[in-house]
Amino acid sequence: MSKLSGLILFTFGLALLCQPLATAQEKSQESKSYYPLKAGNKWTYQIESDAVAKGSAKLTNQIAKIEKIDGVSLARLETIARGTVAATEHLNITEKGIFRHRYNGGEITPPICLLKFPIKKNDSWKTESMAGKEKLNVACKSDEEEIEVPAGKFKTVKVVMDAEVVGAGIIVSTTYWFAQGVGLVKQHVNINSMQFTLLLEKSEEGN
Repeated sequence: MSKLSGLILFTFGLALLCQPLATAQEKSQESKSYYPLKAGNKWTYQIESDAVAKGSAKLTNQIAKIEKIDGVSLARLETIARGTVAATEHLNITEKGIFRHRYNGGEITPPICLLKFPIKKNDSWKTESMAGKEKLNVACKSDEEEIEVPAGKFKTVKVVMDAEVVGAGIIVSTTYWFAQGVGLVKQHVNINSMQFTLLLEKSEEGN
């Protein structure tokens, strides 16, 4: 179940006619800011669930390093709880979106798209992947939402992801809220009626 729990973004505005068009490189940088995958970047979250008192439990996500695996540069995201690395992900950003390539070291083929570029309101996409011997059917849809978390108020791109583990009777529903320039500011996970929410308390940029 711990492995499955982890399977558990922006609209382009019209440019003013008097302004120069953004270059392809500027657009790429703009997209990447929805999840800045720089080594050393860190996000601290408060955990809300029925099992813990409000504000009593926290975890940290941090980009531990950038690794080249099978010729692709991937950001290793480590989830740290109670001083221990509880889970890892390997993420990558391309002009097509933000992708999860690995979870806890296991390869995901093809990678799962967490956020599709260019970002469009009410967009949707699907992925059929293998995570080890498990087949995953993943369906996503995006929207816009302004939210408030302990770190402040943010205009976000909201992505609702439903991942079905085929043949296992397990559906992991995860909602992500991405804020430009910050990254993941909120996440809600529902695994067969077990629910918890992560709320950003602070973000720190690596050196």
